[in-house]
Amino acid sequence: MRFPAHARPFRKERKQDNGLPAKSTSPSQRNNVIVFNPRAITMQVRNFVRRHKWRLRPLRRLVLPARSIKRAALESIGAFWGRIPPRLELSTLDYASEHTEISVREIRCAEVVRLPPHPFRTHTSFGELKAAPAFVFEIPNVNFWAHYGGAVVTADNALLADLSPEVWGPANHPIFSRWHLPESELLNGRIAIAVTPEAGANYYHWLLDLLPRVLLLKHATQNFSNYDTLLLNGSRANYERETLTALEVPPEKIRFVDSHDRFQIASAVFPSLDNNVVAPWKVHGLHQLASPVQSNQHRRRLYLSRARAAVRRITNEKEISEALRQHDFEILEAETQSFREQADLFANASAIVAPHGAALANIVFCQPGTRVVEITTRAGYRDWYWQLATVAGLSYEVLEAQPTRSSSGPIENADMIVSRQGLARLLESLCAH
Repeated sequence: MRFPAHARPFRKERKQDNGLPAKSTSPSQRNNVIVFNPRAITMQVRNFVRRHKWRLRPLRRLVLPARSIKRAALESIGAFWGRIPPRLELSTLDYASEHTEISVREIRCAEVVRLPPHPFRTHTSFGELKAAPAFVFEIPNVNFWAHYGGAVVTADNALLADLSPEVWGPANHPIFSRWHLPESELLNGRIAIAVTPEAGANYYHWLLDLLPRVLLLKHATQNFSNYDTLLLNGSRANYERETLTALEVPPEKIRFVDSHDRFQIASAVFPSLDNNVVAPWKVHGLHQLASPVQSNQHRRRLYLSRARAAVRRITNEKEISEALRQHDFEILEAETQSFREQADLFANASAIVAPHGAALANIVFCQPGTRVVEITTRAGYRDWYWQLATVAGLSYEVLEAQPTRSSSGPIENADMIVSRQGLARLLESLCAH
């Protein structure tokens, strides 16, 4: 496997006798030293896992039966074992209506957006995009386990399902079948919690799922001065720090947590969780994070490369890049840009062409009317950016590519090839605008 120079797990570096990098030495003076590059190794391991995790999918069939057996056993001897599984409450709103000690504040009302025709399902009418109201709940005496998107257990041993997401549904939450949970740490004060599924390792979910929940917490009190701590799940990437700074979250109040953390909290504040819909209030709130656009500023054309990604790369990207350059497109790799640079680039773009990937989440910063072309296969298409572009008032279209035969793994993540006919249609369309 060949790595680009910046991402080699081990690289040779010339050093002087004093240990500092040499500026210029003759061959007889050079001393080759192997330098450990942990960041590059982490990147390569992550890419390897993403390429091959599909091979483990058949094992999923064993997970739910195993959980059911463990849950039944725990329920039967829970009192003896010292841990009785919680009961399930599907709606926090309904639960709060019977428990007056819980404070409920509606921050955003329900919204409806009309959807345009679907890019692929031409005979299906999607009609409307319905976003549920957004709330902030303050609940006393909560036990919170920071597994996945969190597990919220009340003082009377109820698991609040809509604040405790689980991939296989609330009834299959692992809290029902775990014989051992982490020891609880006592947290006094007013603790805000925005632990969100998938947000710890994915830019899309961090930007469009977790940050809107932080926005709700901010709007509930106008700022973060009324919270003692903010619990988040994250990878501690630079973009996480940058976005939290943009939202004016005091860094001393941030605490990153994971599935090893469980807390007994005197007063916990939770924003409602809705990962299925791109609500207009989310788009408008996040749009404010980009720098104001100057009216006389040049609008740029951008192509986002996935050359460094593990999946969904464009195999004939060189041909596409050269053609787009002739139409004044800049070729960029989003992972080399800071959050602020990405937000400002998208805010000042007139057209964006990109393969399906997390970097397209940045279209939330685009100005209304910006043209967005998503390159994707039919099997790998997801509705997310179609919905996001609709809510943001963008001009959105799909350039269909074909999966390459050489790709291993599930077809939805296969590398892609763009036909010459498809590229010609794209260029013709670009010339017309």
